[in-house]
Amino acid sequence: MPVHPEDPPYSMAIYRYHQFTKQLFEKVAPGFSDSMELVITSMHSGTHIDAKCHMARDGLLHQGVKANEIVKHTGYTRYGTEEIPIYVKRAVLFDVPASKGLDILPQRYGITAEDLEKCLEFEGVKLNEGDVALVRTGYSRYFTTDKEKYLHDFAGITEESARWLINRRISLLGIDNLAMAVPKPFNVHLMFLVDAGIHVMKSLYLEELARDRMYVSAVVVAPLKVVGGTGSLVRPLALGFREKVK
Repeated sequence: MPVHPEDPPYSMAIYRYHQFTKQLFEKVAPGFSDSMELVITSMHSGTHIDAKCHMARDGLLHQGVKANEIVKHTGYTRYGTEEIPIYVKRAVLFDVPASKGLDILPQRYGITAEDLEKCLEFEGVKLNEGDVALVRTGYSRYFTTDKEKYLHDFAGITEESARWLINRRISLLGIDNLAMAVPKPFNVHLMFLVDAGIHVMKSLYLEELARDRMYVSAVVVAPLKVVGGTGSLVRPLALGFREKVK
């Protein structure tokens, strides 16, 4: 699994084996055995959602909260992952490559506000206040096949298109890359998390929605309630449907 260069690598190991636990339980439950694993990972590896305490500007979080005043070794006392809501929302897929007649956007391409507007026209759908915006670049194809391309060559949104989305009052942003934006991913993170207080999901898999041209869906996102956490692994579900535009 590709992870940020500064993050620990994902690892999983079995620490309880059936052949050993069968012996352990022999006296109390003859024939019974179990097996368990230990997973070590950052909550920002793979498909995940960012909490509002994840990034700060000059030490300040959303609404001017000072990050160093709400952090303990065991986590954050405000804006932790446990405060991220469960989302059951209408979602709009922005299949930007398809709107340009492409399978994947060019390397390090910055998606503009005009790109998003033309994408909606191409798809024949509308983005409403409170919707979830799902942005496809095509770079999820490299998640398991080319770590370097996935981590460094990706296309993404820009400050301009981020502002366009924020001004339309979306409730959540999701994208199919790890760093979300080009050429300045940190600035765009701050626009969403600090300025607007909008959570973001990254490393999504949007290929099936794009393949079936399901540009509108009902999306369900249920983060783990990691108290004081800066983010959560998540497995969002999107139930696509056809929608007539009036």
